[in-house]
Amino acid sequence: MRTLTAVGVGALLVLCAVRRHDLVAAIGGVPPQALVALAALHLASLVARSEAWRLSLAALAGTPPSRAAIHAANAGAFVAGALEPHAALPARVALLRRLAPQQLPHPTHIAVADVPILLLEAAGAAALLAFAGAWWAPAAALAALVAARLAAGRRATRGLAILADVRRRAALAVLVGCIVGCGLARVWLVLAVAHLDASPAAAAAAFAALGVLGLLPLGPSAPPAALLVVGGGTGALVAGLALSATSIAAVAVYGVALAVASRRPRRLATLRGANCIIEGRVSRRR
Repeated sequence: MRTLTAVGVGALLVLCAVRRHDLVAAIGGVPPQALVALAALHLASLVARSEAWRLSLAALAGTPPSRAAIHAANAGAFVAGALEPHAALPARVALLRRLAPQQLPHPTHIAVADVPILLLEAAGAAALLAFAGAWWAPAAALAALVAARLAAGRRATRGLAILADVRRRAALAVLVGCIVGCGLARVWLVLAVAHLDASPAAAAAAFAALGVLGLLPLGPSAPPAALLVVGGGTGALVAGLALSATSIAAVAVYGVALAVASRRPRRLATLRGANCIIEGRVSRRR
């Protein structure tokens, strides 16, 4: 896995070096506000993904770890996944073991809780592919969802348990819709600012390509590779680099924000403890 990631990143660096002059000129045309918007959209999808995973885990484990522990663990997993996608799961398990040792779900539950999220994402991508002329995609997605719903109550497919829970299933669909919507908006925006074809069909095809290549251990080189497959040329390379850079930036903001938020309760607890000690000493002197 690490070898494939290194090969992908190395190929990307070589391509950037070969096209460096065109690349520098094209990057200069990307507005800063577009980069901020791309990062903000990805940040929103990260929050929605953590909430969706928490719902799926709750359907499996009954009582999941606290929301703070899940978001913190996922932040670390997203950082690891940005460098090597297959490192995200071990990082999540390790962080949950440290952050919530008393509430730690079974590792199997942690591993399969992503399955319904990925399944709904694939269904959304298949529906979007209909705009690109893939007439078979919606039918295939519908068949997969029906099969998953029928298998949701079986022991071998416990990861799909949330699909049998009406209340949680609806909430999961809303959250995954947010994830897909943010992803599609990012693709459309980056195609537009890179002066590529930003039609609904082109955006849907690029979104699907990102999903497929994102499953491979290509690390930060996956978005540029996906857009080069769909579009080609320097513009597609710039668009892919913008997606990778803003994704990493959003993950960093997400992690820093959670780190700051987790320190505030500790500081408040420390201040309260100090105040109690001071008040106790004052009362004794009196």
